[in-house]
Amino acid sequence: MTSGVEGLSHEQIAGLWVPRPQDWELEQLAADTIAVAHPQVPSGIFRPNIVLRWAPANGTSLARYATAALASTMQTAHQVRILAHEVWPMNGPEGPVAGRRQRFVHLVEQHPVCVDRWLWIAGERVFEATASYTVDQLVGMKPLFEQMIKDLRIDAGDGPSAGTSREHSVLETIAPTEPHLDDDATRLAGEDREELATLAAAQPCQEPALLLPIPALELMDSMAKRNRLGVFQRKGPEFAALKDAGFLSPEGSLTPAGTEFVAPLRRPDAAFSVTAGDAFGGAVLQVWIGGGIGRVTAEPTRFHSESARVPGPDDLAVQVLQANAVPKAIADWLGFSPAWSVPHEPVVLTKDQYEARMKSAQAEAPEGLGEAAARMWEQPWTEWEIVDEGDGSWFGFVNAGPTGQYRLGPAADAGSVMLEPVTSATVWDTLVRFIHAAVEGTPLWVPELPGFDDRPADGRAPEGKVWEAYP
Repeated sequence: MTSGVEGLSHEQIAGLWVPRPQDWELEQLAADTIAVAHPQVPSGIFRPNIVLRWAPANGTSLARYATAALASTMQTAHQVRILAHEVWPMNGPEGPVAGRRQRFVHLVEQHPVCVDRWLWIAGERVFEATASYTVDQLVGMKPLFEQMIKDLRIDAGDGPSAGTSREHSVLETIAPTEPHLDDDATRLAGEDREELATLAAAQPCQEPALLLPIPALELMDSMAKRNRLGVFQRKGPEFAALKDAGFLSPEGSLTPAGTEFVAPLRRPDAAFSVTAGDAFGGAVLQVWIGGGIGRVTAEPTRFHSESARVPGPDDLAVQVLQANAVPKAIADWLGFSPAWSVPHEPVVLTKDQYEARMKSAQAEAPEGLGEAAARMWEQPWTEWEIVDEGDGSWFGFVNAGPTGQYRLGPAADAGSVMLEPVTSATVWDTLVRFIHAAVEGTPLWVPELPGFDDRPADGRAPEGKVWEAYP
């Protein structure tokens, strides 16, 4: 049996019809667990996979299971950033059921790994499907795993065995009661929506410990075309700061860490600037990517943060990391967090109205706002944008706190702006795809963003077959 995706077939196992891409390995790991994994990959490459588990639902609500999953992830995942929590349609033995999809990124060994987790209750069982892939594999892997979830079938007459009740004991520990609901989102959606606002405070930006003054960074930039400072440049405080940071030796030569720091300038693939501003001020983060390395310098975030040091007026936080870790570094700095995005008509504002609202939350709202848009108007706003320094292309958004993210762009009326609600998952996908296209030099393709799809005329993704994990 095949699906609409080329090379995707189904395997019947444990009362399930499980989609399996061509040459991928399918294995039943336990009576209640199935895994589908990418063919073997070279050493050092993360192997994408999806794991399906089930257990007795025991009459517990999906909201409680989903809340427990988030809490467990916060407790156990390393350097985690939870990005999204949303309603997702799933297949049950008798037809469609409402589920949840959660998305987060965390560190697995040296890999920044994206996880898409689906949860749903069907046939008296709770199911969990967890897809894992690295940030740089998102362009190919994410649509494949979404298609596999869409095609997954549960037999109506002979479903999978009930599995064990170990999840229930964990549930009693992590989420002993039903979660609080977001009253506004529940009313607007017409069905229960879990409270998500506390997640933003629970995952502050971990500001890098390394701070360097701007003059020292400018001196370091001069090393892009040489390996050693002259004798007169080794006398000031800038040199001392770079030596203390481990970027320069006492003789003024680049150390291995210093060589990594200037690598994106010596072999540049892309550079970006990210700005964020609210009624109280603004901040800038800059990124250089090259040679598989990302270099990030940033002013203090406009969002909730934890910092080991207090920056001076000329200090910037500095990170040198794998190139595929850059999107998470930006997401941390921008305070990405789940929120219930309620669909509604885009809000069109004159430039004066928009600027007045950015300056003060007390600005008068335009007439005719619907309930969802009026709720957004009352939240704290942070405008942010990312710009490709190479060609000037950009995306802009407004983070409206518990009401989610809004895409910012020009309206049809000259001199007006439009705010369009988009899910936090879509914002993450846009960020990753934007960076990926610039670094790889490929056409930008953002199928998740309404109205934005620059696929070639043949309709295929520019990367070719959707489940290629590596060149």
